[in-house]
This record gives sequence, C-alpha cells and structure tokens, in this order.
Amino acid sequence: MKNRTILFIGLIFAIAVSASAQTDKLQEQIARNTSAPSDFTRPRVIPEKAAAVKASIIVNTASIEHVAFDLINKKRVENGFKQLEWSEDVAKIARQHSLDMAEFKYFGHRGLDDSMVSDRADRSGLKKWRSIGENIAFNRGYKDPVEVAVELWLKSPSHRQNLLKSDWSESAVGIAVADDGSYYFTQVFLTRK
Repeated sequence: MKNRTILFIGLIFAIAVSASAQTDKLQEQIARNTSAPSDFTRPRVIPEKAAAVKASIIVNTASIEHVAFDLINKKRVENGFKQLEWSEDVAKIARQHSLDMAEFKYFGHRGLDDSMVSDRADRSGLKKWRSIGENIAFNRGYKDPVEVAVELWLKSPSHRQNLLKSDWSESAVGIAVADDGSYYFTQVFLTRK
C-alpha cells in the first residue's frame, strides 16, 4: 500500500511538472507572437497586386481606393451634391498619411511631425488651394472594409458634413493595409484657388 501511495504521489508530481513545463512553453510562445519592440513587424502600403501576408487575401489598394471614391461620389449624388474629381496629387497626400498611421500604429489627423493635412499639402507642393479637409477611418476584420469606412463616415455628423460639403471640387482616398489586416483610410478634399 505504501509503495502504491508513493507511486501515486510520484505520478501526480510528474504530471504537474509536465503541465507546468507545457504552460511555460505556451506562455513563451504567446509572448513571442505578440507585438514587442524586438518582434516589431512594419506594416506597409500593399502595392497593386500583393498579398496581405497574415490575412491571406489579395489586396489591390489602388483599386479599392477608387471603389471608396466612387462610393463616396454615389452618396454625394444621392444627397444632391456634385461628384468630386479624382486628383492624383491629392491621392499622394492621402496615401502617405494612411501609410504613416499603419506603419507607426496610430490613428489621428495629426502626422508624426504634428502636421495637419494643410501642412502636408503645402509640403507636397500643392499650394494653390482655397480650402482643404480630411476624413480618416480605421477598421479590421470586415468582409468589405471600404463600405464599412464610408458608412461610418456618413453616420458621423462631422465626417458626413465633410463628405457632403458642396465647396469641394477635388478629392482622393489613400488606403494602407497593415500586416495584421487593419485598413487605414484617409480621404483628402480640396478646392483650388
């Protein structure tokens, strides 16, 4: 009986040590798979036909930028406003801001250098404008991230006002997709002098 008790206690101890080792391995694996400065992977704007590595989908950002832009124009027409004209100069400003947000994992109208959209436009050489505005959006995990972004803009009073402002003549949407599948949207609106 004494030998059975010792064997039973030894077996329990062996199971506990094994479980503890497996838990430690699991915790170490979880720690390795989370974002830490030593394990930082840089998000990027995905070029025209590149795979979003972790999402395992094909993302054509140039195409979905135009899908977003066309959807916004459709909403403008439905609300009695004229369509906006796509501007590649404006698109560069919008894309760069989306890229910065995705790459440095922040979300805001101010750039890393504390610049606003007007500063970024001036810096890019777009100086002859009378008014300028910007909408930004972020989402992840949606089947149609473009539609979600536009719908959220329309539900927000200040974003809706920007989107449906009659003064705008030019616009563009810039989209960046981070490695984790997050979509960063920037739409810049412009009226030239």
